[in-house]
Amino acid sequence: MVDLNNSISQLQEKLTALLKQYAQMEKENQQLKATVAQQLGVQQDLEAKVKEGQAQLTAAQMNQGASMDPAEKAKLVKKIDQYLKEIDNSINNLNP
Repeated sequence: MVDLNNSISQLQEKLTALLKQYAQMEKENQQLKATVAQQLGVQQDLEAKVKEGQAQLTAAQMNQGASMDPAEKAKLVKKIDQYLKEIDNSINNLNP
């Protein structure tokens, strides 16, 4: 009978420990979900800024493009493409 009581007591202790561990894991999970949501918000903001910058850049190119030499225009397009690649790489680095 004593062994049965000891076994039940040990089982209860293990169950209590598991429940505490589960509660900690749930708390950590909620924190991680909040972090992911925050990072997604930051990513969306950055993407919106990139799109806005691209639109402004396109408008500036159109205004300048009429009076530019084709060689200068090609250099400018190459620089812009380079900047866009760097921005894309930065955004990709933010994604886990």
